Amino acid sequence: TSAGRSISGRVTTADGQGIRNAKVEITGNSLAEPLVTTTGSFGYFRFEDLPTGETYVLTVNSQRYTFSTPSRVITLVDNVVDADFIADP
Repeated sequence: TSAGRSISGRVTTADGQGIRNAKVEITGNSLAEPLVTTTGSFGYFRFEDLPTGETYVLTVNSQRYTFSTPSRVITLVDNVVDADFIADP
């Protein structure tokens, strides 16, 4: 089997500032339960060792910000580095 791949991105305000402590959740076909991570000081997040060839749904949630598009669907073939979320102004 091939090595797992990663999905990473950034959660930002409309003007590009990173949002810290936003929760990003990923669900997918072979995940027994959702994986959740919290963004760091500059809004970055990363999920590693994910099986390829599957479709995942990423959802962002923040107590201070709202998102007009809070979820993304990604079919993982190779590493994804631009799974970004931008908060509403």
